[in-house]
Amino acid sequence: MISEQCWIVVPAAGIGQRFGGERPKQYARLQGRTLLDQCLATFFSWAETKTVVVAIASDDTHFSQSEYAKNPRLVRVDGGLERSNSVVNALRYIMSNGGANDWVMVHDAARPLLQIKDIDALWEARLTHQAAILARPISDTLKLVTSDGSVECTVSRQGLWGAQTPQLAKVGDLCAAIDASVEGGATITDEASALEAQGVEIGIVEGPAYNIKVTLPDDIHLANLWLERQK
Repeated sequence: MISEQCWIVVPAAGIGQRFGGERPKQYARLQGRTLLDQCLATFFSWAETKTVVVAIASDDTHFSQSEYAKNPRLVRVDGGLERSNSVVNALRYIMSNGGANDWVMVHDAARPLLQIKDIDALWEARLTHQAAILARPISDTLKLVTSDGSVECTVSRQGLWGAQTPQLAKVGDLCAAIDASVEGGATITDEASALEAQGVEIGIVEGPAYNIKVTLPDDIHLANLWLERQK
């Protein structure tokens, strides 16, 4: 029988070097809320959320000010040097609390505009796939560029999709996949890349254009525009 429990993992231990500023990117403010709290608000509003596990840097001094810091359905774990380390720490907590056969969604703290309908669509994919991710087909013309900054060729975008989060998998499958990737020395760019390497079948759920990842300061302005449209 398919488990109906879904844990949420939000890795939020990075410092966002490209974003700059006095505080880590996840604490940048978007219409009165931090990016992290925008994400947490959405998941705490989703009916299927069991527990949200947030991976925070051990020396983080900002998370205690989150409006969800003392929420009884939130668990804080130490983050790691890399995103994958933070995800593993969160998965270890879930595994130790009997969640190996449950589902987990991993979501970027820097994607603050996710809506409940998007989570529902991804959750539905568990009925037909071993794992699933939100993604969008690539619309830009792609260029392969040499190390000296010259265009080498145009790359066909046919069949290419840009991965988003959340990414959904069974807890045990994802934990084993990341462990295997780390042991094999593979680079883990997202949860799906680890699952793919282990032969896990991953379904694609088309994600929305507004599910942007805030990377640079100008992205906050774009996020504000999308947020206004959502109201």
